[in-house]
Amino acid sequence: MPEPENTPAPEPTPTTPPETLPADAPEVEKWKALSRQNEQRWKTASKELEDLKAAQLSDADKALADARAEGRKSALSEVGTSLVQAEIRAQAATAGVSVSTDYLDLNRFLADDGRADAEKVKGYIESLPKPSTEPKFPELQGAGYHRGGGPGVTSMDPSELADLIAGGRFL
Repeated sequence: MPEPENTPAPEPTPTTPPETLPADAPEVEKWKALSRQNEQRWKTASKELEDLKAAQLSDADKALADARAEGRKSALSEVGTSLVQAEIRAQAATAGVSVSTDYLDLNRFLADDGRADAEKVKGYIESLPKPSTEPKFPELQGAGYHRGGGPGVTSMDPSELADLIAGGRFL
């Protein structure tokens, strides 16, 4: 009985010729580029497969898929406003701004899929006035309700404190 020959399998050749890559590119960059190309091809093939599956569905299956999509969108729109509220509060907290969502039309901040649109929320938060970073002017003694004068406590001697209290100066 003759022995089968052990011939090595031919190496798979990349679909993109290596001439498209720069000759001086490091090995890592070459593989990254090939990986990106393969990922793009995979996305394209996946999209074509989904389109073919959708084309082969019967009318009942299409109606069922449409009903599922509509149900999902309806459910997300019901909770979407609370998602928008949470997104507004989170972005406002990171920006250091206080915002009330009581009188806002939260549906304006929803994306097409029923979730909170972070870009719309970001635009709104950026339009709000920023809190003042200037220090508050210190209140002056002797002006307004902070009238100065009067005897100050010079020591913590109990007899001196009793005299001040008895004189009604602290009341």
